[in-house]
Amino acid sequence: MSSDIEILSFGTRIAHTLQLIFFTLLVLTGIVLLSMETFAWIIYPIGVPLAPIVGLSQETGAITVGAEVARAIHRFIGPLWGALLIVYGLYLVITRKIFVFEPLRRPLRDQIREAIALSNHYALGKPLPRDIEENLDRHNVLVAYLTILLVVSFILVGGSGAAIIYLNLTPDQHSLMLLLHDIGFYLSILFTLAHIFAVAHPANVPLLKAMFTNGMVSLEWAEKHMPRHIRRILGRTRTEARE
Repeated sequence: MSSDIEILSFGTRIAHTLQLIFFTLLVLTGIVLLSMETFAWIIYPIGVPLAPIVGLSQETGAITVGAEVARAIHRFIGPLWGALLIVYGLYLVITRKIFVFEPLRRPLRDQIREAIALSNHYALGKPLPRDIEENLDRHNVLVAYLTILLVVSFILVGGSGAAIIYLNLTPDQHSLMLLLHDIGFYLSILFTLAHIFAVAHPANVPLLKAMFTNGMVSLEWAEKHMPRHIRRILGRTRTEARE
């Protein structure tokens, strides 16, 4: 029986779960505010019981009240999500646990070669070249690129959202912030779709299970999918054992 190894700490799993909850709420309320006519069905059930409380009929007031609830949730959850990302990011920096950008230390040519090979592997089922497979780190280069995309989207969404809520903007400035907010939103959706595609791939199902259980995967799986990271961990473990 193969032994297991922890690759996702308890703190990482908690942070990821909170991000999943916050981001889902932000997306649902965000698309409603972005296109009320198309997504009114999302907020209608919320507005139906609340409309009479504020003196409006269910027929005419459900959408209006639902929209206000969605806006309130969006403005409340947004800063919480931002604070979570900032605090967790600082924690990773302070504890030197940021591994996601490790692939970017390699020459650009090697990064591109790995990105192409991984894309062909996930999309077309082509086997990875042996040298690439043997040097996969905790996060591959596609994950590093997607993380950059997430950071850019967070800056756009967070910065513009904070400006809209807390600053006294002119109409033109408000329109510009809304545009930046929408661009950041679309980029975050792009990140999410790519992330879901990656973790739902059969090769990564053990990683998905680990995220929502105990953070453990089999050592055999880890040595195949992140051998460089495992060699680093086992090397440290052996060194500590000798000390």
